[in-house]
Amino acid sequence: MNKYFVKKLILLSALSLLSLTADEGAKSWPMSGGPNGNWQINTEQHVPTEWSVRTGKNIKWRTELPEGGQSGIAVWGDKVFLTINPELDTPPFDQITSNLDKAKKAYDTHKDTVVNKIKDDSTYLEKTTALSQAQKSWDDFFAKRSAKMPKNQIERSRKRLLSSSDEGKNLRKAEHNLRVFIHNLDKELKSLDAELSQCLREFKTRGASKDITLVCLDSNNGKILWQKSVKGLMSSGYHYGFSDSTTPCPTTDGKYVWAINASGGMACFDFNGNEIWSRTWMPTGGRPFNKQFDSIMTSSSILNVEPPEKGDTTRNPEWNYLRALDKNTGKTLWVCKDAITHYNAPVLGRMADGTQAVLIGRGGPHEVPERPVGLSMVSLDNKNAGEILWQWEPKEDNKISGWGALSTQHWDKGKAYWYNNPAQMSHISIDSTNGKEIKQLPLNKMDRYIYDTSAKTFKFEKDYELRRQDQSRHCNIIVGDHALYLMRYAPFVVRHNTKTGKTEALELPTEIIREKGKEDQWLYQTKEINDGLNSKGQNHAADSRTRGDGFQKCFLGSPTAVNDKVYFTNALGLTYVIDANAPVLNEQALIAINDLGSRGKTWTVGSMTYANGKVYHRDLKAVICVE
Repeated sequence: MNKYFVKKLILLSALSLLSLTADEGAKSWPMSGGPNGNWQINTEQHVPTEWSVRTGKNIKWRTELPEGGQSGIAVWGDKVFLTINPELDTPPFDQITSNLDKAKKAYDTHKDTVVNKIKDDSTYLEKTTALSQAQKSWDDFFAKRSAKMPKNQIERSRKRLLSSSDEGKNLRKAEHNLRVFIHNLDKELKSLDAELSQCLREFKTRGASKDITLVCLDSNNGKILWQKSVKGLMSSGYHYGFSDSTTPCPTTDGKYVWAINASGGMACFDFNGNEIWSRTWMPTGGRPFNKQFDSIMTSSSILNVEPPEKGDTTRNPEWNYLRALDKNTGKTLWVCKDAITHYNAPVLGRMADGTQAVLIGRGGPHEVPERPVGLSMVSLDNKNAGEILWQWEPKEDNKISGWGALSTQHWDKGKAYWYNNPAQMSHISIDSTNGKEIKQLPLNKMDRYIYDTSAKTFKFEKDYELRRQDQSRHCNIIVGDHALYLMRYAPFVVRHNTKTGKTEALELPTEIIREKGKEDQWLYQTKEINDGLNSKGQNHAADSRTRGDGFQKCFLGSPTAVNDKVYFTNALGLTYVIDANAPVLNEQALIAINDLGSRGKTWTVGSMTYANGKVYHRDLKAVICVE
């Protein structure tokens, strides 16, 4: 790249950002958290609050995607950007299941014929007896081991012990010996077994790739204008409920667009899809692939989370760090001294003096190594970019307190916040200026509005006390003095007053029966599931939890607040619009429930985008525009 072009690129990028005034902020959504980087915006433009893909209500366009993905959606003018996983040439899942059923039926039928011929054979009887004895020994062993296990651990323990215990190994050996003996007696059975094995492999095959695909669409009609590959170095499974390679939202300044591949790659393109620069790096491995960091852009840099470069003796090579990269060249500008947990999602903001900063965190399950557990406020001011303004550590033991880093780290010029471990059930306010703890307030005592399915009305429970509360930590936001979040494992939205400590909870519908021309029927306390398929009917979701009930264990996308109305989206693509400033968090505070697709066929962990009077959203199958 010649020097003249670089200088021109720098000038154009700076001018495009300078031209984004406060009044124009609502006309674009340049990165994951929008114009302000905190998923919040206020505007005098019209803001849609109701839509339905099922009935077509307020849907300007819907574009099916060639493959699923998880990123947020960046918008500038007539361009829409998001990322997906690369397309795979696999059969539709219904065809795979049909082939498997046919192969299994053919195999079982012929096996019965073969076994019937040898049922009195002495060797066959000897091996079936050995199998029966091994089965009884295993059943007795596992019955004792599982008697006191929680129900949700039994199946996982069964699989583990079948491979690790003597009783499990003996059972598997006896099954293998009988199987080999029978197959060696009949060539046709052996051939049918090979066919069945191939069908089983196809049934179990899921998507995985090192690379992702950046997609550009026309905001006026949803037409896909171009697609570009962004290379990475570490393969990741598709549609994992806790993130995949496509998790980070693209960023744009109106002239160029940047895409981050969580598998270890970045690239910059112009609006015609021409690559300006690209780079790769090797992410930290050996731990769950839960990279929740999302895109953050400043006037001159793109922020990313990476391990230190080889030869860096001032940082731990096994840890992750915030890194600023020159938008125009991809070269490193600075690397933060404090580490950041790869689960963590920092949030951009402004300090009391108006300078930009970003809040990062450390801690979490699965023995994430970055220490100390807690928060750091990192300056983004041009004079001291990358320097630590303050650090904060919780008083509780790290094993208890470290879960707070799983929260999207919302903050404002007055306060930063930390959610304690579900066992502690408390919310901590910290002075954004100096990192001093202000107060810790409980979350376990609340006023609840729960739905009585018999009476078909809400019941009020005052000062209800929870024994345990599991926040869906990435699905939280701060609006004024209120922290709002979705619970995990339970269909409730919670509002906590960070000044008074008052906490309220409202039970949400788990699904809707919605047909054009008919009144909606809200369903409560139903157990839902989704097919986990992409627009082509392919099953590439690498984790079964993708097909959960909407409030299952996963990292939901961050909510978006527009004019103090909060848009929460659960995993089934239902978007609940909540009035953050409602006098009481009861059913009147629930403004609308919107859907992204058919019941049982929709899944997402994406965040909603608002720009220029339109809402943009996505699921595994498609991206939509609401107007």
